[in-house]
Amino acid sequence: MKQLTVFWALILFLSFQANGQDHYDRAKVLSSEEIFVKDKPSNRIIAQPNQKYLVLDASPILGFFHRHRYFPGDLIKFRMKNETIRFNEPIAAITDSSLSIAIINEAAVRMDYQEIPLKEIKYVKTHKNIPFISQAAPLFPLVGLIYIGADFFNPGIDNKRFTTDAGAIAVGGAFIAAGFISYKLTFTTVRINGRNKLKVLETY
Repeated sequence: MKQLTVFWALILFLSFQANGQDHYDRAKVLSSEEIFVKDKPSNRIIAQPNQKYLVLDASPILGFFHRHRYFPGDLIKFRMKNETIRFNEPIAAITDSSLSIAIINEAAVRMDYQEIPLKEIKYVKTHKNIPFISQAAPLFPLVGLIYIGADFFNPGIDNKRFTTDAGAIAVGGAFIAAGFISYKLTFTTVRINGRNKLKVLETY
């Protein structure tokens, strides 16, 4: 019986070894392009090496360095210097010093392309998917409003409706504030300056 147990243990060990070798097969290692796609699936266009893509290196005063990558096909939210228009358009093309966005001209029923020099971009609106925090951003304010509303419409310890107390407002306000903080952590406005840089790199 012991010999049979050892035999099956050996078979199981060898199967794990084979699976491990297959998992770490150098021929199956993801390329940089595949890693980017896996990390952030979208409509981005990555056809071959030497593909230009946009990089936003954000170095906040409080917090950690973070690199945002934008490929052709990605949506980008930004505003230009001396402009009030906020762009939220897909990237059509990227050069060494500019990006082009695709804008639908509904009047002419065609797609127009506008080239934006990188030096003319004032800030970029970024998005980070932070586990639990990003999902809680829209929920916390709703919970806070429901909590205050429930206290307002239901009879409390004074057995009266349409009244609330400071405690309920404090708890509901704390939920709303937590939602605001979660939103700010998820959606950040990065101003392009000496600390936050916008540049172009290439895949390899």
